[in-house]
Amino acid sequence: MGILQVGRCGLSVVMLLTVAIILSIPLAVSSSSEAVTAAESVTLTIDFGNGTYREYYNLNGSTVLEVTSSVLEIDVQWFGSLAYIKGIEGRIGEGEYGWQYWVNGEFASIAVNLYSLENRDIVSWVFSSPTPRTLSDPTFIPGLTIILVSGFGFIAIVYVQTQRRIR
Repeated sequence: MGILQVGRCGLSVVMLLTVAIILSIPLAVSSSSEAVTAAESVTLTIDFGNGTYREYYNLNGSTVLEVTSSVLEIDVQWFGSLAYIKGIEGRIGEGEYGWQYWVNGEFASIAVNLYSLENRDIVSWVFSSPTPRTLSDPTFIPGLTIILVSGFGFIAIVYVQTQRRIR
């Protein structure tokens, strides 16, 4: 009977600890949340890709979306809880063209509503377009010349060797 009583006591302790852990989880989660403060003195630059540039200084906001929408007319496309800026001041991206942004010179690969800014960050928007390809690529000519000379040289060597065997 002594073993059975110890087992019940141990089970009670385990149940009490389990309940305590479960009850403490919501407290730990709620105590770790912090208020998001707006970044100050943010600089915003816009390159429309057609020679037009704009710069805004001393902006405040906690995300790239907040700062951008505070001074510009934007078209936002939502993918669930993720925001993508499709257009700025009427310039809409389509197909291979679109808006990309950098923060402090580094490409940002996160949704604009999730990128948290810090004081004195520099946000740069650029309207990207595919690089035009030209048919007259100057790097093509030296390579083509080397291949042609090598090919003709190989053919000449084979021809000479074949003529020697025939005689």
